[in-house]
Amino acid sequence: MQMEPLSRRKFLAGSPVSRQTRIPPPGASTESLEACTGCGLCAERCPTGIICLLDGLPSIDFEFGECTFCGACKTACPEPVFQPEAAKRFAHMAVVTDGCLARKDIACQACGESCPEQAIRFRPRIGGPFLPELKAGMCSGCGACLQVCPVGAIALQARDGEAANV
Repeated sequence: MQMEPLSRRKFLAGSPVSRQTRIPPPGASTESLEACTGCGLCAERCPTGIICLLDGLPSIDFEFGECTFCGACKTACPEPVFQPEAAKRFAHMAVVTDGCLARKDIACQACGESCPEQAIRFRPRIGGPFLPELKAGMCSGCGACLQVCPVGAIALQARDGEAANV
């Protein structure tokens, strides 16, 4: 996840800043959040507890769990924030970075074992642990792999425009 730049004014004034880029709930977009009143019903109803209010608007925080795309946030929302059709993926996907233990010759398959879409698979190799391969088309961006990685080697990356609409 990318960090928001901290302006000099906010730094010197001691203003609270959000440390993460906002990830809207599934089925919502940054544009549709303009209709949000910040009531927090989506956060209250989220069964996995990953929706929090960030600067008065809902945002996903994958440190608390993964998104199951249950639609509870959409059902609870009284405003026209969510798309009418059920969301099945986010506009981002997971990426395995170079900090991955398997890429440093340490056996680990935690991300692949936690992936509900089986988007992370491990390719065998001679003389070392299996290496992770992520199938971008299968990744829903649910965040299940983020919290289980022992070294934080999973990052989120925006899908290209064509893949985001799949």
